[in-house]
Amino acid sequence: MRSSTDTTTKTMLVLALLAALAVLLRLGENLLPLPVQLGVIRPGLANTITILCLYLFGLRLTGLFLTVRVLLVGLLSTGLFTPGFLIGLGGTLLSLLLMEAGRRRQLFSPYGIGILGAAAHNTGQILTASLIMQSSALFSLLPLLLLLSLPFGLLTGAVAAKTLPFLKQYLH
Repeated sequence: MRSSTDTTTKTMLVLALLAALAVLLRLGENLLPLPVQLGVIRPGLANTITILCLYLFGLRLTGLFLTVRVLLVGLLSTGLFTPGFLIGLGGTLLSLLLMEAGRRRQLFSPYGIGILGAAAHNTGQILTASLIMQSSALFSLLPLLLLLSLPFGLLTGAVAAKTLPFLKQYLH
């Protein structure tokens, strides 16, 4: 019989490994060659790991996971508390809240949660950037970003849906 300490240690280890993988995925996106220069638009591959965390560990531990991920990416890429960091944080927070609401109410499968997360992340980034810049002009980018949320969110949701059974089996 396992003790709760063993379970907690295993959970924290898995979360740490998932956070490291998410940071690598996020930083690796900067290296992806894109056929058309899309600037700051990325597929959001690290969101796959966020979806997995939500389904495996719930909101509280996913919040911990995202805190670690956002801080590490900030340290390694954008810089802590820079406008880029804050814009990413705004997208992350809105995405987490809406994905958890969709998951908890069982409104969507992981595929839908991926799309919802991508759309919410893009919306949160535009909201945050607009507040920082004190300009509503950035909202003109939102239709394109929401359109791109469909394939990118579907991709992250599909990978999460296919991976989830294996991780559940490992953890239980």
